[in-house]
Amino acid sequence: MGSLKKVLESTGIPAQRGVYTGKQKPKAYYTFLLITRDTEASADDKEAVGRELWRVTLFYKGDFEEQLKAAVEALKAAGAYINGVGAESYETDTGYWLVPIDIEFLKE
Repeated sequence: MGSLKKVLESTGIPAQRGVYTGKQKPKAYYTFLLITRDTEASADDKEAVGRELWRVTLFYKGDFEEQLKAAVEALKAAGAYINGVGAESYETDTGYWLVPIDIEFLKE
């Protein structure tokens, strides 16, 4: 998988775990959070197969479709399974569109 932050930033916009804390928020950025880390199978008292579920959120001012496509492609190339792109929402106070992307990494 490499670093999820690096994978997301390879699409040309910044990413931060949790909440974006930059003083000047850019036109677009990602946040990401670990939802769960599970053991799917064990052998000899060691994890043989693990699973991590993450929520990535794209924040974008304007038409976000191309950036969303780039994010999904970069995540797939890094070995992520895209479990779903959730309902988009719009923050009237900030002018950002928010688009959640649920992803999964299997670890062997």
